[in-house]
Amino acid sequence: MQVSGGLKSINVDRPFAEKHYEDLSAKPFFSGLVDYIISGPVVAMNWEGKNVILTGRKIIGATNPAKSAPGTSRGDYAIEIGS
Repeated sequence: MQVSGGLKSINVDRPFAEKHYEDLSAKPFFSGLVDYIISGPVVAMNWEGKNVILTGRKIIGATNPAKSAPGTSRGDYAIEIGS
């Protein structure tokens, strides 16, 4: 399988972050999440390819780092879910 795309470092503004995470807007952590994501540059990625969303999720790992497999980004580098 070939996955292609690109990445770049960007600064996200509040309206963009709120729109991006709007499905989480009713959650108690929403405000903190938006504040965090706009606090500095992020790496934006554009992935293309067959089943790319499933592949990306496998690479990143489960949201809870304790449940993420070794070899995934969250499994290897994350400690906890933010508050």
